[in-house]
Amino acid sequence: MKGSVAILPVLTAMLLSGCGQPVGKADLKSDPKLRAEILAACADGTHTNAQECSNAKDVENADKLERSLGHK
Repeated sequence: MKGSVAILPVLTAMLLSGCGQPVGKADLKSDPKLRAEILAACADGTHTNAQECSNAKDVENADKLERSLGHK
């Protein structure tokens, strides 16, 4: 059962990426749940698309920076 749960974020990302294109930063910014799923899969080594891992981490870091600086 755990294996099935772990693969869901990967499958979700693959379905949303379409035509082999990695999920972009705009999509990850607008969908925090997808971003969290991809980051979790990247952290545990089950996500195989390095570009999506990088995009998700970039968006996560930008979001944290924006929160720490406050909204202008």
